Amino acid sequence: MASRRRLGRVAGLALVGRLAVACGGSTPAAPVVPATPTPPAPTPPPPVGFVCPLPPSSNPADYCPKLPAKLNAYMNTAIDQVLIKRPELFNFNDMLGGNPKVLDRQKYHEAVKLELEAQGVCTKIEVEEMAIKITNDYNEQWNIWTSSGYVMRKIVTTCIPAWW
Repeated sequence: MASRRRLGRVAGLALVGRLAVACGGSTPAAPVVPATPTPPAPTPPPPVGFVCPLPPSSNPADYCPKLPAKLNAYMNTAIDQVLIKRPELFNFNDMLGGNPKVLDRQKYHEAVKLELEAQGVCTKIEVEEMAIKITNDYNEQWNIWTSSGYVMRKIVTTCIPAWW
């Protein structure tokens, strides 16, 4: 009978020991071997800037009449994308006819240029206008910024043939 009690105590102590180990007891766990680090993915090359696929053009007669816009869908999409993607360029609390105040004209023009180029449109930023073309048959001159600093969408002229 004494041996049964002793056996019961030993079994009980063994069970308690196992529970203590399973519950984070004092028995040290096996050392954790750190995983072999995965080498970082190669850095992709920087994006190549858009290059207009059209050869240079000229408009020796400087013929640039005021005609209805043909490329307005491209320009409107570009400006809309900039308004969405680059809100830091605008003060949406200062509106003029639904158009926000531009905080940085140069960055705004550059952002619109990138959005136009993403659509395959050849673009040149000029001092007050933006020239755009998809063919050398013509180019359109656009004002996308008012002199008081608000977004604008206005075709100025169409040059036939494209001047650049």
